[in-house]
Amino acid sequence: MEPVIIDAGTLEFSEDDLTATGLLIPYGVPARSNLGTFTFAPGDITLDEDLTGMSLNIEHKREHVVGAFSKVWEQPEGVMATFSYRRNAAGRRAFEEGKTGDRKHLSAEVAEVRIRDGKALPGSVLFAAAQVKRPAFEGATLLAAEDTEAVELDTTLAPDEEGHLTVLSSALPADITVNTPDGETATYTPEAAPAEDNPEGGSTVTATATEPGTQTPATTVPTTLLAGQQSAAEEASLGTIFASMAQVKTGMSAPDAETLLAALSDIKYNATGGLTTAASGVLQPAWVGKLWQGKRYQRKYLDLFTHTYGGIQLGGRKGFTLAQGTALVQKWNGNKSDIPSGTATTGTKSSSIQPYGYGADVAREWYDLEGGADVLQAFFEGVVDSYAKVTDEDGLKAVFEAASRTSAALDRLVAPGTFPDVAGHDYPTAMGMVIQAIEAISDADDDAASVVVNPTAWNQLLYTPKELIPEYVSFGVTAGSGQGAADGKVVIKKAAQSFFPGTVPTEPQVLAGAKNAIEFREQGSTPIQIDALDIAKGGIDKAVIGYLETFVVRPEALVLIGTKPA
Repeated sequence: MEPVIIDAGTLEFSEDDLTATGLLIPYGVPARSNLGTFTFAPGDITLDEDLTGMSLNIEHKREHVVGAFSKVWEQPEGVMATFSYRRNAAGRRAFEEGKTGDRKHLSAEVAEVRIRDGKALPGSVLFAAAQVKRPAFEGATLLAAEDTEAVELDTTLAPDEEGHLTVLSSALPADITVNTPDGETATYTPEAAPAEDNPEGGSTVTATATEPGTQTPATTVPTTLLAGQQSAAEEASLGTIFASMAQVKTGMSAPDAETLLAALSDIKYNATGGLTTAASGVLQPAWVGKLWQGKRYQRKYLDLFTHTYGGIQLGGRKGFTLAQGTALVQKWNGNKSDIPSGTATTGTKSSSIQPYGYGADVAREWYDLEGGADVLQAFFEGVVDSYAKVTDEDGLKAVFEAASRTSAALDRLVAPGTFPDVAGHDYPTAMGMVIQAIEAISDADDDAASVVVNPTAWNQLLYTPKELIPEYVSFGVTAGSGQGAADGKVVIKKAAQSFFPGTVPTEPQVLAGAKNAIEFREQGSTPIQIDALDIAKGGIDKAVIGYLETFVVRPEALVLIGTKPA
């Protein structure tokens, strides 16, 4: 049985002794509770002589006690109470909030409330009160229980010599009026409540009206007889559970939630003995479709060099180069002497073409029926991304191959130079190697356009302090991007160590080149997609085809600076 909260009247305050008095529970007025409207009548509520432990809290937060009951009594209009505020900051703040009207309403906390036909049955117990802002609350958290079937007793009540009401016969009584010391009357109607045993014969029910300001004697009210004994689980109201869940969702603090639910049975989920188990399949995860798998692949390396789209000749491309064996122009003695003649040679270079492709025989159901289109689309987007990544990385491998060898592996590799110190500090090796590579391209009568470095070199560049960058060199890298720039025109890119095969991973490695040193060409701006019907098997043949032509035009405009194993 859970307690019920009833909002009532406003407070009147006394500055002298830091107390407040007000109507706590009105009689005959519909109580505003989570179970709807019902009324209390005189004698329905037990008022204990001993007020120990009966507290005044703020907004029904029982952990926030600001005062205590000092008096409680009944008047014709209802239950009245006087509260003494705590003489601390919380108590004085609550007192002032009531005086200023910020929080001036009372709300009772009553246990053992049973309701039938819109009326409370006798036996309710007042145990606390709250000072609240709004007398009508939205969604009570402490709940009254619906009345179980009461046993109807066929009785007649009559007053004895002391004013008590005694059960004499088998007829329901009319309204009963009790005179108060002030000459007023208090009227209530017994709801066929069962009588208490009286050794003298019959049973008695006591209704008391007390003059304000006097200590109220105990009001003896019989409890309602139940048709059958209920278990604790049966008495737990579903309203308690749902209201508690609603308040947790709207931000009720964890301590409040624990206080409220302490007496409830455990209802676990996906656990042995719970409402659902992990194997039951009752609770299903929400389907969200394709998950985020990172950014789609963006090419990093092909565009560092000449990269064009257009027709690729079946036989590829071929061109010639001119090499001067000796200087073509030499000094001449003049005066009719023979003019010198230098020599030159020519050579040819050819491109290579690498086809790429993917094919699959897709069941027609993926296209004809609903529910699979997004999966199939994501799959072939992955195929296109794979083509972009594979060809991009193959292009960088071709650059490394041309820069690192003529006839043998790494026979073109250049060792790092010795770099001067600045203010007693040596340049980081990677910084010096980047400058060395840019200078090497310039010495080959070309302009450096890009520098690709391994992770070791990148980390050195990333943590190079400003004072160790040459004064007349513009340089910067961006964390998280894998990209930087030198002198505003040379692009710096980070690449995995796997693109520097044969070199020492713990040492910086630098690969640089001119824009026109290598030409890459593809057949169209995207891979060619081919669809064909496979009627015999009820499918669709789908293929993605691509071609990458690699033309090493000027290998001397490529340089690899690094370290290979001893």
